Amino acid sequence: MGLFDWLTRRRKASVPAPAPAEPPAPASEPDLEGQWRTGVEADTVWSIDPDGTRRAAPIDALAAIAIETSDYGPDGRGAWWLFYGLDEDIAFTLPLGARGEGGMVEHLAALPGFRHHTYAAAVRSPEVDTFVIWQRQLD
Repeated sequence: MGLFDWLTRRRKASVPAPAPAEPPAPASEPDLEGQWRTGVEADTVWSIDPDGTRRAAPIDALAAIAIETSDYGPDGRGAWWLFYGLDEDIAFTLPLGARGEGGMVEHLAALPGFRHHTYAAAVRSPEVDTFVIWQRQLD
């Protein structure tokens, strides 16, 4: 028995083919963020949740705005806007990616003291954290 006999037997041995990879199952739930709406009207920030409930707060009645991120990744999933009232309690929340968010961000970014670098870090963050992107200046 030579070296080539061993190779011939080895080549003839059947090797089971790997099972074909199954495509990922389609998402069974619609995108949560897309079911929310937000905007700013007359210096009032508002949101409407998937159930149709509207929440709003005048910017003059806000103490701070933050973004709370999760470890789902930097694509915005699981990240939430937090709007704090003057009593330092949360006035309302909404997920990043809500319809109308671009216009809302544009308005909020014009507020004095808006932390553009912190906002950029928050929307890219893959970590669990809370980023305060705006805080009312104390007199």
